[in-house]
Amino acid sequence: MELAAAADICKVLSDPHRLRIMRALVDGEKCASELLRDFTISQPTLSHHMKTLVEAELLTERKRGKRTYYAINRRTWDEFMLTLDTISNDTYWSGVDQTSAA
Repeated sequence: MELAAAADICKVLSDPHRLRIMRALVDGEKCASELLRDFTISQPTLSHHMKTLVEAELLTERKRGKRTYYAINRRTWDEFMLTLDTISNDTYWSGVDQTSAA
């Protein structure tokens, strides 16, 4: 994943509600009404957050009847986490003066 794409995902995840949504989906797919029970936000606000996460390809959506089910897009999430892992890799930081970074 390019660093610019990872930065875009960081922006999407900068909202605490979106992080909570991601955490709620770790155990598997859920419909919006299931998610809404765990939040103190309105349905339109939840829909806005879900749309943002889907557009960032962090979530997949599947429609079944009147319900929409959401799940973490493991491919995007894994690529994002691997990109973050390269940043934390010691060889990445070998050329950085650690004293001036603090």
